[in-house]
Amino acid sequence: MDLEASLLWQQGVFPGNLEEVPAEPGCGVSVAVSDLGGEILATTLNFNEVDTGLHSEDEGAAIRSEIFTVGRVDAEVAVSALQQVCAKLAAFNQKLLGMVPAKPGTMVPGLELEGTSVRHGVFVVPYVWGEQVPRFSEAGRLVVMLQLVLLTDQEYDYAVTYGVSALQQALGEQGVDLLDWQR
Repeated sequence: MDLEASLLWQQGVFPGNLEEVPAEPGCGVSVAVSDLGGEILATTLNFNEVDTGLHSEDEGAAIRSEIFTVGRVDAEVAVSALQQVCAKLAAFNQKLLGMVPAKPGTMVPGLELEGTSVRHGVFVVPYVWGEQVPRFSEAGRLVVMLQLVLLTDQEYDYAVTYGVSALQQALGEQGVDLLDWQR
């Protein structure tokens, strides 16, 4: 799926108007943002080109992802989060011989996001659509949306100690506002 097709598909998936952001030199990932009225949504447009090593037995297709995040931050910060995560995954990719572990439960530590208290990311099944995660099928590939949730140092340490599912449960029980990147 090329950038134009990805943008068009995601325009029908997300509210608001997605606008492509000029790519950082050497970044390799294209991103679009949408101002949702106090919250910024940022999503990759070409991460679907990256081999995640995942395969759908039901559909006989390689599973690829587009990564999105939402927060009450400036668009530049949300874009930076996605670019840093993709860069870290690309570096990790070299160690895994061509496959990037972009799947729910994968944690990405050590982000540098100006003006926030979040420093780490974790991929989760997108909760915004309930059980109906948007998907796009093409030429032996199934592209699905993957949500990046940003974590504080304490939340990250909890996930490392007790696991991502225990963290998700604890965050839900405590009513943590995951859109607040300055929590």
